Amino acid sequence: MKPTFYEYIRRFVDYDANDPMSRLANAVHKDQGFPKQSKDFDELSTYLENSTDYTKLLVIFDDAWHNYTYE
Repeated sequence: MKPTFYEYIRRFVDYDANDPMSRLANAVHKDQGFPKQSKDFDELSTYLENSTDYTKLLVIFDDAWHNYTYE
């Protein structure tokens, strides 16, 4: 069974790193409201687009989603 996007991105959590995937993973990991059970691109994309915390991470999300779907 495919993991949720949250479960996938958690692998990249590293508060000492500064690479794009870790920055996104760290932000998602800290976000109490993140839709953790979602596997839906539109739901996640809308959530991120409506949150100012993710403004600079939207391009990274697109890359992460691509990797997630082809894993």
